[in-house]
Amino acid sequence: MKNFIFFFAIVAIFFMYSCANSEIDRLESESVEEVQMKELIQYVRDIKPDISIPLNPQTRGFWATLGGWFKRIGSADGGGYRWGRDNGLSFSQSLLVSVSASLVTGISGGDGRIQWKINGEWQVYSSSIRDYQELGNAHNKAIYELCRDNPTLKSGSSISNTSLLSLVEAKTKAMGYKDNLSLLQRAEIMQMLNSLSSTSTMSDVTTIFMNRFSNSRLDYQFLEEYMDAVVLLEDKDSAISFTEQIIVKIDSMSGVQKSTLKCMVSTALCSINLWQPKI
Repeated sequence: MKNFIFFFAIVAIFFMYSCANSEIDRLESESVEEVQMKELIQYVRDIKPDISIPLNPQTRGFWATLGGWFKRIGSADGGGYRWGRDNGLSFSQSLLVSVSASLVTGISGGDGRIQWKINGEWQVYSSSIRDYQELGNAHNKAIYELCRDNPTLKSGSSISNTSLLSLVEAKTKAMGYKDNLSLLQRAEIMQMLNSLSSTSTMSDVTTIFMNRFSNSRLDYQFLEEYMDAVVLLEDKDSAISFTEQIIVKIDSMSGVQKSTLKCMVSTALCSINLWQPKI
């Protein structure tokens, strides 16, 4: 009996030691960036608005009924910027990608049937001191002026993605973002925009970006969590405050791509304050 107990104790100790080593191996196999990105994703979940509390439909407005539409647009805008950076594009070129992705997603795809308008009060940030603030405001200004100068865009225009990219490129250059695209860069952007044209959900959009850059999977998952949460908020000020909480959290982390992550959520935030479906 004593031998059996002794044998059982040895087995139990060996099992616990193996489990402990397995956990250590798992943690060591994850980079600092992966660990912190998972922490950031959980943080967004933790501060997500409580939807169990009934919300006033008059204050929530169009966000209450078309959250899925906004999530698809926001993920295209923020994800488009990240896609550009993953492709080695500059800040200016990634702005061009984000604006193009926004327009392509807005006027085509599964939700192309929705009639929409552009918010005349396009400026979300009162100043553009930070790069993420500059990006968000520039994104909205470009789309606002393009739709103002090309009214047919607002009615689901049949403009080709090639022509749309040319319009966006001319507009961003006029705004001072003058980095030129190579033929290869242009071809890659066109391939991505053509794929976006057939998307109908936020997950569809994210899949397009992740298929090429699987190492950025957690960044796009973070963007999805952000979109799931921010569309629940009732007004622009609440959305800005919520986003600033996340930006403060990003700044507290040492192992993540701070500038890129902040630009992703800033662009998505500005986008959902720009597009306004007619309901």
